[in-house]
Amino acid sequence: MKKILSMALLSAALFGTTAVQATTTQTILTQSDALKLIAAAQEKATALNANVCIAVLDQSGQLLAFQRMDNAPTGCIDSSVLKGRAAALYRTPTDKYMDRANGKEPAIATLPGVIPLGGGSPVVWQGNTIGAVGVSGSANPNEIAIAKTASESFK
Repeated sequence: MKKILSMALLSAALFGTTAVQATTTQTILTQSDALKLIAAAQEKATALNANVCIAVLDQSGQLLAFQRMDNAPTGCIDSSVLKGRAAALYRTPTDKYMDRANGKEPAIATLPGVIPLGGGSPVVWQGNTIGAVGVSGSANPNEIAIAKTASESFK
């Protein structure tokens, strides 16, 4: 019994001294942040006379908040979420994929979850993507401007 106990203590001492602990801090979007992003998007949409759907997603592409403006087409509901999800997961504005798909890389559109249309914009804080805004329901240049304005409003 003493031999087994001393071996267990020796093993614990050896493994205990070699263990390394690390702490990582991760910034996340809160519900309050998401509502502020929607407000910024709505303000830009109103200025452009656009009625759109606005989705705010966390960095893993999960929906945090959503707003469908009056008279926004119902088809824009899913596309706003999908644009935001693509921007969050790939950490890239979706209009970059639109440019690549329309250029010499049409196969880019086959990547899982990529939406090769503008209107998805990552929300970046201190160099890290912490979420995204997806916008749909208007002309694509408007969607791009609304999503970009909202994501860049995050401070």
